[in-house]
Amino acid sequence: MTDGAIPPDPAATPSQARIYDYLLGGRNNLPVDREVADALLAHSPITRATAVENRRFLGRAVRFLVAQGISQFLDIGAAASSSPVLRALSPSWMAWASSAWPV
Repeated sequence: MTDGAIPPDPAATPSQARIYDYLLGGRNNLPVDREVADALLAHSPITRATAVENRRFLGRAVRFLVAQGISQFLDIGAAASSSPVLRALSPSWMAWASSAWPV
């Protein structure tokens, strides 16, 4: 049952996933996400470099696992399944994605 409340407008509510996308230079973000990310960067300029290094680590970890013969992954919020770099590592790898955040 709902209480009759109007759901929040996604264009007015920042999303962690879209903010991360913006920090990585992606295109799947909205003005509200960019506004929050820019405020975060003003407070902590290292945030973008941290996000980029986090994604690079994910690439190294997946590359290592693929080299060990692992070809199936469960992506719980890391957005690995949406990364073209990671998808290019192995044509046979499969990822199942799960996220609690609407994008």
